[in-house]
Amino acid sequence: MLTVPTMSTGTTEEIKARLNIVELIGSYVRLEKSGQHWKACCPFHQERTPSFMVNEEKAMWHCFGCGKGGDVFAFVMEMEGLEFREALKMLAERAGVELPQYKGETQNKETKDRIYDLLELATKFYEKQLQGGVGKEKILSYLTGRGLSAESIGKFRLGYAPDGWRHTLDFLVGRGFRPEEIEQAGLILKKDGGGGYYDRFRDRIMFPIFDILGRVIGYSARVTPGGDESQAKYINTPETPIYHKSRALYGLFQGKQAMKQAGATVIVEGNVDVIAMHQAGIGNTVAVSGTALTPEQLTIMKRYGNEVRLFFDMDGAGQKAARKSAELALEKELLVSVIALTSGKDAADMGQESPEKLREAVAQSVPALKYFLEASLAKNDRTTPDGKRKIVDEYTELLLFVKNPIERAHWIKELAREIQMEEKLVVGVVNAAFLARERREHYNVPQAGAPVSTQGGASFGKRSELLREELVGFMYADAAVRQALLALLADGETKAFLEKHPLYFFLIQAGTGDPLSLIEDAALKSEATKLIFRVLALPDFIDVAAGERIAKMLAIAQGYLEKLTTEITKREKLIALERAIGEAREKKDKALETKLVTQFTEISLDKS
Repeated sequence: MLTVPTMSTGTTEEIKARLNIVELIGSYVRLEKSGQHWKACCPFHQERTPSFMVNEEKAMWHCFGCGKGGDVFAFVMEMEGLEFREALKMLAERAGVELPQYKGETQNKETKDRIYDLLELATKFYEKQLQGGVGKEKILSYLTGRGLSAESIGKFRLGYAPDGWRHTLDFLVGRGFRPEEIEQAGLILKKDGGGGYYDRFRDRIMFPIFDILGRVIGYSARVTPGGDESQAKYINTPETPIYHKSRALYGLFQGKQAMKQAGATVIVEGNVDVIAMHQAGIGNTVAVSGTALTPEQLTIMKRYGNEVRLFFDMDGAGQKAARKSAELALEKELLVSVIALTSGKDAADMGQESPEKLREAVAQSVPALKYFLEASLAKNDRTTPDGKRKIVDEYTELLLFVKNPIERAHWIKELAREIQMEEKLVVGVVNAAFLARERREHYNVPQAGAPVSTQGGASFGKRSELLREELVGFMYADAAVRQALLALLADGETKAFLEKHPLYFFLIQAGTGDPLSLIEDAALKSEATKLIFRVLALPDFIDVAAGERIAKMLAIAQGYLEKLTTEITKREKLIALERAIGEAREKKDKALETKLVTQFTEISLDKS
């Protein structure tokens, strides 16, 4: 689902107008003038030859190496690991722009600020109980016995919630917080019948969860050794105005710089595993908090790098979670690998036994598609027809999440080789699974006697989508060109087809403003800047006066629009022919069917 900022376009444009993008980015990286652009080695991936470009006139940047790009907001979000509104506030302050307050926003901000203050105070209370209070002997010795150093305990701000019904409640009320506020922060519960409150966390080791700015937003609380294990081993903060478990990651604040530097994130199961990994020098490690891995968490990780490594327990539950996590990560087009344990039951055990072995295990991670193929081969008999079928069915379910056709083709080849089957048979099974799941708009050229299908990758889809992409790029590159093209678009199939491009929505919303300012999604913003830079890099537009450049742009774009309209017309003819071929088959009129298929083929292959 596409999202747009709640802040007005005018406000974001005012901020961008006051900030010089070259000066802003130049405060992070060393820029050098290169023609009409500025260039540098990309700060988001390792490279020797500069492919990171900044355009001062358009106030945008793009890296042709890693594909990231956007405006000043996108750069700060990527560099600092911030959400859009956080970057907005940071840049507004730098530009001297006062952000408007929306109805209810002031009260909402005050509520959140109170919760942040409350949780910070509660964290200090829990820390004190661990370091010098009732938890010092029993809990501190347990943590050090698990291999956690005093430095790590302090870095992650571990604490202890004493056994009892009102310790946290009384402490916070004594510091001026109302019970309703403490309940809203997730620290206390109402008694049945409404007669007062009691502490949610009792006799538990407290693992604070931080947001990207280092503020406590919630807790993961472990039952103490020898404590009441009739309750859940871990309980977590419920959903609150500042804590949302689908987006929370334990260790993100402590690990964000290491994640960015490595370009990869290691995902483990438990909080102690995270700390053990950090102690072993693997600081790019996080854990999910009280939930299975979510798409929102992967989106956050993708800000810091394009790779995730799954380090889950080797038991059935751990491997099932690893498989599900791999599917989600592959769907996000991340590189996914799996780390296999060679000793101990989890990362914490291995770290305590030998940090060197832990580092080796991470370094020797196996691509997820190889790991799960090997797991399926080990589980099923590849020498029997039934075993081969189970392996192919199992592995195809995973391949459905692989979007890159080259990567998918490679693993299909590996699958066929391992089970000693003809590759084309395996390809057929995989393709059938894809066709059953997805409906596409592309057209295959049918053979006489074979079913006509609108599935697959045919010439119409490729040509029309390329033309659409070019047109969207021209409309983003210049406001005058955009307005002229939109005026030419009458309601109909061509306009409807353009509207399906994910970036088209923002063109309409922007009016005469900058559509780039409306895009929050980092991937979409990168795609938009890539299209703009591609247009501006055309020889026709380099070192040309603005008026002449706009005229040339419009002429080329109008040509693309005419070609796209021709392609749409061809598609309509193909749909009619497809229907007619079906009718001819029902009547068993082979001569008519052959004639219609020939026409279908000629139109499909016509590149005029």
